[in-house]
Amino acid sequence: MKIKFLSEDALQDLRVNFETYKEHYYRRDDAWFDAYLSQEGRLLESKIEFEKPELHRGEDYLVSDYENVKIVYESLKELPVSLATQEKLWSGLAHVYFRDYIYYRIAKDIEKKNDTRIKSAMFFENGAKRSLFVHALARLWWVGYMTYDENKQENPYWLIEFFCSADFSARCVVFFSSNFTSNRAITKGILRALIGLRDEGVAIKRAHFVESTKFLNISGGAMVLDLLEEDEVKEMVEKRVRKVFGIQNNIPFSLLL
Repeated sequence: MKIKFLSEDALQDLRVNFETYKEHYYRRDDAWFDAYLSQEGRLLESKIEFEKPELHRGEDYLVSDYENVKIVYESLKELPVSLATQEKLWSGLAHVYFRDYIYYRIAKDIEKKNDTRIKSAMFFENGAKRSLFVHALARLWWVGYMTYDENKQENPYWLIEFFCSADFSARCVVFFSSNFTSNRAITKGILRALIGLRDEGVAIKRAHFVESTKFLNISGGAMVLDLLEEDEVKEMVEKRVRKVFGIQNNIPFSLLL
């Protein structure tokens, strides 16, 4: 089938009149949403072929987020980046095809009637870029896109596995809020540096992500970051994190003999 997305009128109506419609979100009222979206002009059909995947809905979000990044990115790998920035696409996918996933992923917020999170999970409420990594569905595709490593044919999702290993929601916002992390080489260079440190026994925490992005943000005033190769970013970040957190180089014992 071809992907259907929200028309601009439908998008604006659902967002602007959220107070009127919010009870339908609280009640997970699929009958109401189906009737609403079936009205003429509410949905538009794209030219993009799409086979709806079954998303993972386990009890452990650390597992399901990782699995769902892979599933969503694989199912929409050919999606043009220009279209992947559009709210009407992701809000449409969330309302039309993946309401059950949204209900699952923000179940506690729905129970608490947390309107702020319900809206940010379904719509772009945090600015054009930040919303891509806050929206409950868009962030799955974008994390996949930014970290997919085509050079690791045996497991192109190895960076994603690390990224999703802890505090996925917070990492999305912290890590991808900087402008330079729109560059995939920089993103992958940072993650490779942190994975290398993890493999030495360093417990990677939020502070390591924050320091890495802060350091490159400062460095951007003295060099053109977009010209850096992935390996150069890795080396820069590793040196900085070692210095700030007092991490010594792990020298193999055999080299000390």
